[in-house]
Amino acid sequence: MKRKRGWLLYPLIILAVVLCAVPAFAVPAFADTPTKLPSIPHAFYGTLTMGGSDAPVGTVVTAKVGGVQCGSITTTVAGQYGGSGAFDAKLTVTGEIATGATISFFVNDVDTTQTYAFSPGGVTELNLTVTPPDDTTAPSVVITALTPDPTSNSTPTLTGTATDTESNISSVEYKVDAGSWTAATASDGAFDSLSEGYTFTTAALADGAHTVYVRATDAASNTTAEADYASDGFTVAPTGAPSVSATSPAAGATDVALDAVVTATFSTAMDPSTITTSSFALTSDRAAVSGSVSYDSSTNIATFTPDANLDAGATYTVTLSASITSVVPGDANGDGSVNALDITKVERVIAGLDTSTLGADANDDSAVNALDITKVERVIAGLDATAGTSLAAEYSWSFTAVQ
Repeated sequence: MKRKRGWLLYPLIILAVVLCAVPAFAVPAFADTPTKLPSIPHAFYGTLTMGGSDAPVGTVVTAKVGGVQCGSITTTVAGQYGGSGAFDAKLTVTGEIATGATISFFVNDVDTTQTYAFSPGGVTELNLTVTPPDDTTAPSVVITALTPDPTSNSTPTLTGTATDTESNISSVEYKVDAGSWTAATASDGAFDSLSEGYTFTTAALADGAHTVYVRATDAASNTTAEADYASDGFTVAPTGAPSVSATSPAAGATDVALDAVVTATFSTAMDPSTITTSSFALTSDRAAVSGSVSYDSSTNIATFTPDANLDAGATYTVTLSASITSVVPGDANGDGSVNALDITKVERVIAGLDTSTLGADANDDSAVNALDITKVERVIAGLDATAGTSLAAEYSWSFTAVQ
């Protein structure tokens, strides 16, 4: 019996040895190293004032604890960051932050010097005010080129944009040639943000070339320097002068097909003899372009057809000379002068004996009738113009061929 009891003790002895052999480091480390969880966030919202004015949309508000950023929000409403509603965005301050820790607030990286004690789960309305550094940068201004140019409108309307990086735009002014400065109008009704569209309509301008200049002033009283004025030069065409009403490709077009032809549509019937490869030219930034020119009197469209495809990626400039003129009114037979023979020609067109010509429609009303006979008679008598009218100025535009 004693021998039997000895065998019963062996398993207990083996278990004790195994337990003693397990090293202390086998115990999982997390058993005695507690995990540190982030604090519950503290949310903020309120008004936002910069230099005495509502902070513009896009202003960034940042919260820092101990110099470490713990949250930020970008404004979507002028003069306000976040909102009081349950579902409104807010400036959320979060991280491993001790209760009562001091939160500092910055606006576009400028210290507001305002602080608040961190309170996990808190929602606080805190109105922030900041005085930005002195703004010494003037606004920049761009203007959209007037089209068409030349224009038959003696009181053209122009538009553009004024932009500042620090202070709101407060005004935009323009002047024509050496005239006085005149206030432009804000496109949205008020100059009160960092970027503002503007518009203005000039007083009646005399025929000929003019240049408009534009400058802007910001809320810090910085005004665009003369060297940085936006400007656009254009020509007011004499009353009755022909103009270019459409082009193809359009000005500034890109990815133009390599087999494209160039067309210009005129506002009135033109004298085909004045539309040639000398007066209707196409040039490239790489090489001269040869081609042929034609004119369709039924549509008033002149066409330049290149002899070869355009070069991929090249930029082209089209130029229409001021030597291009409208048809000679009353030159029904196209001999370059107006006399009794043209009266006969008009009479034959009216009777259906001859086909109509550009000059036969002497009064340019798209019909040939007795009124055109009267017009021819007035031209012969020297009471009306005896020559076609030229374009007010050279007309040009550019486009880029597809790569």
